[in-house]
Amino acid sequence: MAVRNNLPVLTPERAKVLLSEWFISKHTTTVVFREETNPKNDPHDDYLIGYEAIFEPKSLEHAYVHIGVTPDGYVAIGFERWERIAERLGAKNSSVRFAAGHEPCFISESGLLAILDLIANGQIAIAPTVIPLIGLVSTKAKVLQDVLEELISKGYSSVSWLNGVSQTEFSEKGRLLQFSRWK
Repeated sequence: MAVRNNLPVLTPERAKVLLSEWFISKHTTTVVFREETNPKNDPHDDYLIGYEAIFEPKSLEHAYVHIGVTPDGYVAIGFERWERIAERLGAKNSSVRFAAGHEPCFISESGLLAILDLIANGQIAIAPTVIPLIGLVSTKAKVLQDVLEELISKGYSSVSWLNGVSQTEFSEKGRLLQFSRWK
């Protein structure tokens, strides 16, 4: 078994087992789990994806997540999609992209499961910026500061895409797009 930073490398094969078992343990009926063991790669990317896991909600109230694992064990995360956010807000959108996330980087198994738990529990929100007549122009992921610190302690080190906020800011109605817990 390959090791990086004294932790086992998450291979595509191991990711398939890990994420399948995690999803089964959630007993959710609100999200569909799809996986691709031979995904189509973007020729413009400077990396190859060897395994993809897509957690696709049946409604806009639950968060979408896309996981990509490279053959050498780096993990990419795509959180929510602009088109889903725009639809939920009734705003225009001309962009096909993730609302937040990161390119492939090293993440421990415990760190990956910790970020997935936050997503499934509705603990990550999106701060959208919508300009009238133009539509959705930006998105930022928000999480409670203490939850962010706990996430780091569980081995999830790629937190630059997450903005830690206070309970007051996280709870403000109308500023953040919240997601419901997967059920």
